[in-house]
Amino acid sequence: MGAYQGKALQARAARRRGGGRLRQLAQIAAVGLLAVALAHVPWAALSRRWAVVGKLEVEGMRYLDPGRVQTISGLKLGDPLWSVDLKRVRQSLLLDSRIAGATVTRRFPRGIRIVVRERVPALLVDHGTPWELDSTGVLLEPLERGVVADVPLLVGPDFEGVPAGTHVASPRVARGLSWAGTLADQTLQLAGQVSELDVSRDQLTTLTLLDGTRVVAAAWPPPLKTLSALRVVLADLKHKGASADEVDVRYENQVIVRPPAQAEAVGRQG
Repeated sequence: MGAYQGKALQARAARRRGGGRLRQLAQIAAVGLLAVALAHVPWAALSRRWAVVGKLEVEGMRYLDPGRVQTISGLKLGDPLWSVDLKRVRQSLLLDSRIAGATVTRRFPRGIRIVVRERVPALLVDHGTPWELDSTGVLLEPLERGVVADVPLLVGPDFEGVPAGTHVASPRVARGLSWAGTLADQTLQLAGQVSELDVSRDQLTTLTLLDGTRVVAAAWPPPLKTLSALRVVLADLKHKGASADEVDVRYENQVIVRPPAQAEAVGRQG
């Protein structure tokens, strides 16, 4: 049996076709109005105001200050946010001799976060003026002229003309750094007593203490028990109010204390 094909159905179909055209026209009109509205939005002004770096966070400093790190990075508040090249900023930071590592990340919504890892001075060296050397042998230009860390001065290696950031790996520098690392051992408590480390002679190293006492040792640091014995002797001399011009720790199980006259005689012989 065929279905009903009367006029009632034809009338409903005609109404649906008419309603569909109206909706299409309404949608086209809405899109047109939206396009006109968007065309009048001041995108350039909004971009200058909102799509810029609004916050700079700098962390991890020990000697550097945040302003200097920001200057090294080349970033400024108000820089176009999405054109900041994070890899290039990081590379700029790593070119500074005092920065060993850096990470640069974006912080929602408009921030940049910089975390640096500084090189820590282990020794001073003579570069015309005192410069610093970190524990890996990288030469560091002082933060300010005359402002350096309170660490021993290394005597012997020549640093004239060596640029900041250079990794100096000469045998004498390696020996000086080995001494600096050993003296920094917390159980010895000797690092703060040494003002100068002289590695200019191949067969021995001379330490000059803050009170002027010279400590003569083998070229490379002896075992910790020998330096512990030195610490005890120095503490005993201080306790007794006595002084020594020279203390010799070159011989096994011996710490030889030389009073001023004897030290002068040994110096004339040596």
